[in-house]
Amino acid sequence: MAAWSSRKLLRDVLLKRVVSNQLPGVRCFSSAPKSAPKIGHYSKKGRLLTGATIGLLIAGGAYVSTVDEATFCGWLFSATKLVNPFFALLDPEFAHNLGVSAAARGWVPREKRPDPSLLGLEVWGRKFSNPVGLAAGFDKNAEAVDGLLALGFGFVEVGSVTPVPQDGNPKPRIFRLRKEGAVINRCGFNSEGIVAVAKRLGAQHGKRKLDETSSASPSSNNEVKHGGKAGPGILGVNLGKNKTSEDAAADYVQGVHTLSQYADYLVINVSSPNTPGLRMLQGRKQLKDLVKKVQAARDEMQWGEEGPPPLLVKIAPDLSKEDLEDIAAVALALHLDGLIISNTTISRPDPTSKNPLASETGGLSGKPLFNLSTNILKEMYILTRVRLLVLLCCL
Repeated sequence: MAAWSSRKLLRDVLLKRVVSNQLPGVRCFSSAPKSAPKIGHYSKKGRLLTGATIGLLIAGGAYVSTVDEATFCGWLFSATKLVNPFFALLDPEFAHNLGVSAAARGWVPREKRPDPSLLGLEVWGRKFSNPVGLAAGFDKNAEAVDGLLALGFGFVEVGSVTPVPQDGNPKPRIFRLRKEGAVINRCGFNSEGIVAVAKRLGAQHGKRKLDETSSASPSSNNEVKHGGKAGPGILGVNLGKNKTSEDAAADYVQGVHTLSQYADYLVINVSSPNTPGLRMLQGRKQLKDLVKKVQAARDEMQWGEEGPPPLLVKIAPDLSKEDLEDIAAVALALHLDGLIISNTTISRPDPTSKNPLASETGGLSGKPLFNLSTNILKEMYILTRVRLLVLLCCL
């Protein structure tokens, strides 16, 4: 009986093995070595294409190495035009922040070509390599001064900077009017505050002074080189007030005490349309009182041989002839160093008025502002009898 049971058990085991080997999906393993996969050879056409590509890369690299720095710099600036359509697809404020971040990290072309001496000018004892600068509003928190100067600007103005950090108005707050070449913004002085900006400018100030020292070697008298290559460039600091502040003058004075030591010039911004009550400071009495207090705060500080930074006021384009006359009178009476014309406009000049986005609250900048700001520039130039520096700013 036991022998019969053993034979039955052995038969069942063998039967199960046979059946399991026939089941689909069951993997069988072997210790025998696997044959190596065959590697196909490149075709003749593929070998020729690969060789041609490598040859072109070598030839291109050799050619670029022989090209002068100015030519190569021109290529880089031309190449950046390919990126512009990509930025146009992004949210306006995100694209703006991306641009600032890229400049802060040095991911932008550096202008190596020197400016002709014809473009250079000396104002307030300061030498500008060219008269084209970047207005306040782009680098609000002084994150990318060196990178922006390296692009070739004659000067860069940071801000507006408020004493206390504030977020500004709710988003979305920047709108593109593409066909009109314009932008509407209602940012509302979004700022990290004077303490954060002072830390950045303090670090940059030391670096910029070192740059000045290292660039003191003689160079061609016919060329003035850009910041980032042989000089630090000109830095302006634009001061604003906090939205909830009840004492505007105190805000500007605080900005002067903290930031003026880093500035080649200072700007009092009383013309943004996005801070309630700010434009009222352009009135004759209000402006006179404000400028006096700011000048006193600046002059009471200890200054070296270079003296205190010049003080300018940035005005709006939406002013009447009487308003302009009042501002000119104050500027001349208090020996203001200059005026910046202009901030954004609350009007909607043609053809922007037909754009659906024209109804958005905020200040308009770009091409449609050019004629308006140029007319204000002409009027103010006449009113100040050419005794005051007037800068055009319509971006």
